[in-house]
Amino acid sequence: MMTPDIDPQVPGTGEPQAYGYEPAPEKKQFAFKVRGLTKDYDGHVVLDNVSFDIPAGKIVGLLGPNGCGKTTLIKILTGLIHDYTGVVKVGGKSIGIASKAHLAYLPDSTYFPQRFRTIDCINYFADFFVDFDRMKAIQFAGDFGLDLNQRVKTMSKGMQEKLQLLMVMSRDADIYVLDEPLGGVDPAARSVILDIIMSNYKENSTVVLSTHLVNDLEHSFDHVLMLGKGSVLVNTGIDTLRATGKSVEEIFKEVIGDAWEVD
Repeated sequence: MMTPDIDPQVPGTGEPQAYGYEPAPEKKQFAFKVRGLTKDYDGHVVLDNVSFDIPAGKIVGLLGPNGCGKTTLIKILTGLIHDYTGVVKVGGKSIGIASKAHLAYLPDSTYFPQRFRTIDCINYFADFFVDFDRMKAIQFAGDFGLDLNQRVKTMSKGMQEKLQLLMVMSRDADIYVLDEPLGGVDPAARSVILDIIMSNYKENSTVVLSTHLVNDLEHSFDHVLMLGKGSVLVNTGIDTLRATGKSVEEIFKEVIGDAWEVD
């Protein structure tokens, strides 16, 4: 295993920081600011005193092997997990009603009631989110080949994931957080789904894509955050990584090392 270059510490935090750390200008706008974040499950530490900044207005790849804490981090950033230590700011705000109103979240599991039809899901989001575009959602349903009257319980896993994706991308949000948006999609449909994501988020918004399909998505990233063994291993712009002459996947394998195959 190759050992990445290590900066002594992140200024102002005292935390060691790995490969590709870039100090942020004082006036830079951030989608996320995290300091000293620690989360454990029954004594098993998943995130260990993590600190990082994510600039606003970027497409961010959140990368790491299964079990590295990606979904836990996402649930903290989206306000679904509260029992952690540390400071987390989303769009400059503490996590709460104000931050959640401007963040669109695609979870890694389905959540619509099985009895709902596609149109019921659309109407539900239209009632719940003021930034939801109902007509765009109906158009997306047609693009995805989803019948407006089909019930969730009769949909395949891939169809349910497409339904949830179209709901999220029909919002006019400042931040989109997508947890494995291509995880249940067959390879033939990935480029179509990715094109819909890249073509329909709000201008100047931030898109965080959690994925293990590094090779399929790395060309879309502006910024990369890599997690491994409870720590941030990489947090930098894509140009800095490409300047090494290596692909994002090659760097990922290098810094993750033996955690690459973790189940």
